[in-house]
Amino acid sequence: MSIKCLSDIPGVGDKVRKALIDHFGSEAVALKVILDSRVDLVAAVPNLGSRQAVNIVKGAFEAEFGASANMVMRSQDVRKIYESVLDIMREYANTSYARDKLVLYFPLPPSKMDVILDRQRYFADAVEMARNLSVDQRTLLRTHLSKVRGLYRKAQSRRIEGRVAITNDEKVFDKLIESGVDRWCPVYVLSEGESGIDYAQGFDLVLYITPLGIYDESLDMFDNVEILGKDWSINDILPERIVGFYSRNYRVIDAACKLAEVFQSLPMNASVQKFVGQIDSEKLSQVAEALKTLDESGNVAAGVSPEIDRYRNAVKTFPTAIAEVESWLNEEITTRIAKSEIKLGGQQIISILQSADMDGAESDALRNMLPAEIVETFSATIREAEDKLVQMLGLTVREADWVTGIISEEIALPVKMIPAQINALEDRLRRLYAERQFRLMKKVARDLESLRDVVTQAVQTLLEFDLFLTVGLFALAYDMHTPDISLDYSGVGLVEARNVFLVQSMLKGRHGQVQPINYCIGTTPFTPEGTNGESCVILSGANSGGKTTTIQTIAQVVTLAQAGFPVPAKKAYLRPFEEIYFFYKSRGMVSAGAFETTLRQFADIAISTKSKIALFDEIEAITEPGSAANVIAGLIELLYKDPNSVTVICSHLAREIAEVTDVPVRIDGIEARGLNEDLELIVDRTPRFGHLARSTPELIVERLSKLAKGPKKEVYLKILENLSRMRK
Repeated sequence: MSIKCLSDIPGVGDKVRKALIDHFGSEAVALKVILDSRVDLVAAVPNLGSRQAVNIVKGAFEAEFGASANMVMRSQDVRKIYESVLDIMREYANTSYARDKLVLYFPLPPSKMDVILDRQRYFADAVEMARNLSVDQRTLLRTHLSKVRGLYRKAQSRRIEGRVAITNDEKVFDKLIESGVDRWCPVYVLSEGESGIDYAQGFDLVLYITPLGIYDESLDMFDNVEILGKDWSINDILPERIVGFYSRNYRVIDAACKLAEVFQSLPMNASVQKFVGQIDSEKLSQVAEALKTLDESGNVAAGVSPEIDRYRNAVKTFPTAIAEVESWLNEEITTRIAKSEIKLGGQQIISILQSADMDGAESDALRNMLPAEIVETFSATIREAEDKLVQMLGLTVREADWVTGIISEEIALPVKMIPAQINALEDRLRRLYAERQFRLMKKVARDLESLRDVVTQAVQTLLEFDLFLTVGLFALAYDMHTPDISLDYSGVGLVEARNVFLVQSMLKGRHGQVQPINYCIGTTPFTPEGTNGESCVILSGANSGGKTTTIQTIAQVVTLAQAGFPVPAKKAYLRPFEEIYFFYKSRGMVSAGAFETTLRQFADIAISTKSKIALFDEIEAITEPGSAANVIAGLIELLYKDPNSVTVICSHLAREIAEVTDVPVRIDGIEARGLNEDLELIVDRTPRFGHLARSTPELIVERLSKLAKGPKKEVYLKILENLSRMRK
């Protein structure tokens, strides 16, 4: 099926379609994102959610690819086994992208043999690379990849205080509004006769766009006005739009730049070389350098420009500096006068000053009334206060004059501050900060504008690499190898295979080493003694001996192999099956309805002409013991006649089934030899081919009898006595 529009994708209705188009801007872009299997980008659509995003991408992928997970995995139990293995694999992923995209890797039918083999080669390279990584390289990859995610495509608009865009052209105004500039800063069109002076006086930075070159010449006297002619662009007004993409994705891009350096020293093979070739490390180093000028908020970072740092600090500390200087000034004058030793008492002078201020006495008259020492105290302290303000604001020697006039020369307590002068200085500092930051921001934006595609390519490459690394590390930890998969084989052969679930438990320290097993069914290059390419086998043996684990391991190997992954065996030979079945034993009582459902499933398997492997775990539980052997025998006879089927049935009724079956069937056995000193079963987990094993329930009972005390011990001993008598 070829998907030509969003509505062709399963699970995409009108509501979801609208959400996708609104988010990505067009149906074409949304469709490309989905067909590129970008689960991370689809999950970023508002009100969609990661699970729905996975289902949408998976649905599109399966429709385009011509295969689905349920096409090959034909029973719920086998799907659970495979999904559980993928969940373990996901533990090695660093990104949600890799974790989500693993859902697109499912067992493929024989018709996709070329894809299976391509994946095998690809993931074999992943294992080889993982094996040769140093500890430091692994640490660096995990540290930086954990910060990588899909890039947010657009910069979030944010209000820029103090900036305004004005124009004398209606078309320019319309373009500014259409481009969304008004979401960042005010936008105005000058009406006839209106001057731009008011804007210059009321804003920190004015961007005046006059494509015809006509503007108010009186604006030339303002240093916070930038004139843009006919070649203007939106980025000339809002360099933050370009910079915003980088600031919004700051940590992701920073991690990508650092990973570009790590990539140069990775262990090389064909697949790794391809990843390295998709990352332009030279241009990413330019991005890294430009990124140093920004902080995560999209502003110029501290330490980049001493001048910008000075003005930023001055603007930030201005209110506090004014308040502190005013407080210090009044306290200092009061203290100095109080300590003065002139004939007029210091406290009296203070009272005069305060009264004079209240009565509104003239400053010059008051100066003549007071001793010269007092007047000098005022003047000297005011000069010190101005110097203090200069220091607190970080002004240079040339800029020191800007504070002159902020403190009144009038003799009064408290000393008067001049609000107009204070506001003028604050405006001046704010405009200088805005203008300096804007100019540097424009330069950074010009440097970064052409590098966006490089960044986008690098991040997408790293997300794909994380899936590659995930499989490599998982396969290395679980000692997995590339299987030999061929249409020339009819079954499955395993050498030193280990169950993934048991290995996981071992790696978590819950038990000791996992005993590997050898097993085969059907014809493969692995034909151990006691086998003859039988397509139908009954696996007998001890309780807790490993029968279920054995067929579970077969299911893990087959599903992983047909998905193109390495498998948990030193060597594995198998054919790609069109259908894979697995049935766990029933828990508890089985109803007539459940029995009927099970028989229907068996019938579907029996009549299917497709190549298949069917694994059954103690299916005798579906009905009463007297009938179970006959039911299973009938199923075996049907499957035996199908040259495309291989079947393994775990059962405690092996002898009974063999007696009522009209076709030859191999019986293998896993037998317990006794109990060890810890009262655990001594079992050779690899089945003996052509050997009927005892279930040995007496060993379980013996273990319980040795562990029990009191009346319970007598119960177990009595049961053990009866079992031993039966064996004799």
